[in-house]
Amino acid sequence: MRRYRFGRIAALVAVAYVAGVGVVVSADWITVAGVVVPVEPPHLMELGPWARWVLLPVAVLQGWALWQVLRGPVLGGAARVGWPGGAAGWLRVALYVSVAHTLLPHLWPPDDAEWPIWTGALVRLAVVGLYVPVLAVSLPRWVRLGTFVAGIAAVAADLGYGPAGTPIWLLWAVPVLVGQARDPRWSRGTVWTGAIFAAAWLLRPTSFAIRFPRELDPGLLFEVAVVALGALGAVWEARSAHELTRPPEAGPRPAGARPRMAEARSRPAGARPGAVRRPSFPRPLAAVAVALPLIPAAVNLAHGVPRAIGPGGAVADLLWISDRASLAWYALDLLLGVGAPALLVLAAVARRTRTAVRVAAVALLGCAALVAVSALTLPPARLGGTGPDLVLGEPPGPDPAALPPLWHAAAPTAAALLLLALQAGTPRRHTLLAATAAALALCFLPAADLAPGKITTAEDCARAPRTSERAYLCAIRVNATLDVAADTPDHVLLARGRRLCAVHTRQDPAELARLRSEEGVDPEGLPWVIDDICPSAHAVVVAAETAEKVEYEQSQAEERRKCDAAPRHRPLITLAKAVRVKEPQWPDGSLSLFEAVDDSFDPASQGVFAKALANGLVAGGHGHLVILTHSDAHACVALETYARRPPVETGGWEHVVEVGYDSPTGDLRLRDDLSGIVLPDLSLRGRPGHYRVRVHFAWLPWNGGRYGTQRLLVMAYPGDGDDVRTYRAPAP
Repeated sequence: MRRYRFGRIAALVAVAYVAGVGVVVSADWITVAGVVVPVEPPHLMELGPWARWVLLPVAVLQGWALWQVLRGPVLGGAARVGWPGGAAGWLRVALYVSVAHTLLPHLWPPDDAEWPIWTGALVRLAVVGLYVPVLAVSLPRWVRLGTFVAGIAAVAADLGYGPAGTPIWLLWAVPVLVGQARDPRWSRGTVWTGAIFAAAWLLRPTSFAIRFPRELDPGLLFEVAVVALGALGAVWEARSAHELTRPPEAGPRPAGARPRMAEARSRPAGARPGAVRRPSFPRPLAAVAVALPLIPAAVNLAHGVPRAIGPGGAVADLLWISDRASLAWYALDLLLGVGAPALLVLAAVARRTRTAVRVAAVALLGCAALVAVSALTLPPARLGGTGPDLVLGEPPGPDPAALPPLWHAAAPTAAALLLLALQAGTPRRHTLLAATAAALALCFLPAADLAPGKITTAEDCARAPRTSERAYLCAIRVNATLDVAADTPDHVLLARGRRLCAVHTRQDPAELARLRSEEGVDPEGLPWVIDDICPSAHAVVVAAETAEKVEYEQSQAEERRKCDAAPRHRPLITLAKAVRVKEPQWPDGSLSLFEAVDDSFDPASQGVFAKALANGLVAGGHGHLVILTHSDAHACVALETYARRPPVETGGWEHVVEVGYDSPTGDLRLRDDLSGIVLPDLSLRGRPGHYRVRVHFAWLPWNGGRYGTQRLLVMAYPGDGDDVRTYRAPAP
């Protein structure tokens, strides 16, 4: 069991911290949450009863971090480097000061907020500069120089002399982690701690407000976890300082696992495991591995979509908490959409080392997993957008047609399996190749009932008559009688229609209920969807249409009887012409007369309809006349044209109004375009000019009811004057 210089003291401090939080959390949640969750200042609202189960794990993580920081280096073992021990010793001092600078302001917030910023910047500059000579054994000079420049830029950005909140810090941290992984002084646990902290820094919310609603919020838990992982930064620095007491070795530490015996025998002396190249991969198979990630990218780019997934999905929702994380996800989405994984496969094929192949395979499988999770959690209405949409929260527009996102998961997976097969060796390679081929067949080839087939389009439906199965398919394609995807093959729609026919034929209440709840199909409207391919549904539709036709004919016969029973008008002077409209009319609120003078003529500019509303019956103007009716009853209409003014008759009428009308063309046909009504011409032998139009209105009682049907008598004769004359007004 390993012993550490201050191990017992560190363990006591960590246990005391966790125990203290556990005791106080039940009494004063707000205070404890403000200390445990490292957010300045915490904004706490409506603490729910589950908040303690969030705070306690965070406190345990921080207690472990305290133990890691305070325990010091391992006692015993190999010889230790003296203090300060050159650049490594001074780096230890700078790292310890950086850890103290991180922890102390959190426990004892300073009164002046300026000096911690500047002192922290000086400490970070010292760490950045001292890592350059310390990592000389594991990183090339040009990499260390770039790391040094990136570290200075990150410190300057934190001080406000650059773009704050950008991933510049990662340009320093990632090479440092690579150098530590290749340096024998640092353990893998230290490297992984730094890597997790870097990922948490990338995901850290840009603006964060801790709140604990009364209901559990998975997104909030993710945010709290990301913020809590920030404690790993101090652990990484402390462990890096603890382990710098080890002496440097002549060469970098092997990066791979224990080599195989055959590879160890064939490896030159001093070579690292995993660095020995395999013989050249078969070119056709290597070309297939490189081309696989390019296939879905090419199809998407042909549709103008340079992205693999687009906005939406569980991964994008989780990463929405941070602008940095959203931009990183957007960049990864673009790289996958344009086929960048092919470059990773190409690099692995070119190097042919075990490490290169494994790194490429792990990266490809990781990207495939992220794409698969996102694709399976996308909303039904797929939304697209651009990079600024993700950051600024602007509403995105619809995504153009492209391959489903799962293709971008299947292609990298197949490429990774093929890479591993090529690198595995001769006997195992054939087995893995067979497994890869089977996986490709299962993943890329559609099932029998989902195989591509003919798709009837709206243009096909317009060219040929619709009968039987074609009528059913055209109703779905044109009228959307079923909610299906536009690219669903005809045979799938027919199979579903026959299944729905079987359900309708059985009339099982449980099946019909499941049809409504699980598929969103209304059982009452189902016969009109499948009647072209289902005899039982066709019988229901025919019966319903027959009953509706009989009801309509009975209604029309009833209306004709009403009009036949209406009193006939006997003119008092000679008529030029008279028309008694045989069929009852059903205008939708009004009858209009409109004669266009020219293309710029606007009848609405005269306000004729408003004038008709003023007297409640009729109004006229130049080329426009309106007669108001009731839209909930039929009308029996009679039209009369005179060569001179007829006597006024009000007996038997409830409302009589006369107005002037100026006819520019001599075509006086009353109409209602909504109802399709066009009445005979009222003009005097096509004479244009000024007319007087007198309208008589009354209700015809029927079966004891006062409002049986409407009666309209419209008289027209040549005459001057635009004044409105009301001869009888309805009783109030």
